[in-house]
Amino acid sequence: MGFVIAPAPTVLGTCSLTAALEIACFVHLCICVFFVASVQSDKAVVLNGVEVSPLMQCSTAAWFLIGIPVVIYAGVGACFRVESHLTTYLQYLVATLAVVVSWIVIFTKYGNSCVTVPPGAVQKRSSMVSEAPAFVCSVSNGMVMFWLTALMGAVISAIYLAWSMKVYIRSRTETELLRYQEPWQLAQSLADDAAAEQARAAKQLHSKLMASMPRDATWAAQGAAQF
Repeated sequence: MGFVIAPAPTVLGTCSLTAALEIACFVHLCICVFFVASVQSDKAVVLNGVEVSPLMQCSTAAWFLIGIPVVIYAGVGACFRVESHLTTYLQYLVATLAVVVSWIVIFTKYGNSCVTVPPGAVQKRSSMVSEAPAFVCSVSNGMVMFWLTALMGAVISAIYLAWSMKVYIRSRTETELLRYQEPWQLAQSLADDAAAEQARAAKQLHSKLMASMPRDATWAAQGAAQF
């Protein structure tokens, strides 16, 4: 028996699924605006010991700039129950998850926010003094990794909410189609019953007319009907 992920319910505590996705879109929009506004295209920036070139900054900012209309597109789709809008948003979120994972790999491999022995310092020191800077650096690096992991978790949560909303819209569309189909099926059934009743009444009338006519006239009518 395989593991199957069920979509989120339509009500999450005191918040509906639509409202939760709209909040996620708003937070995502703020993050996109923040990254676009904080880029520096004229000089490199050092983050956690990693020197980010202007080209890499502009590339990342361009990706989040593309995300601004995509997030708005998704918010409109969630509000008006448009499945295609959420499909586009899901594709963008999956690509964003890949970007976040790549940055986590870069910071894990090359990142280091501080050094335990500063330049020009005396190399010989007691174990208590040398352990303190190492502990501070570990905490600083751990905080950077924590926020990157939290960002990855937020992207995964947004993917789950968008997917759940897409499943909900699809199921609701199918239900509405069935609901709109029922009156037409009822009208068709009534029309078939009325046609059958008219055919039965016509047959009975024809039988009565044939029974009321004289025998010779009946034969003549039957012969005319055959010709």
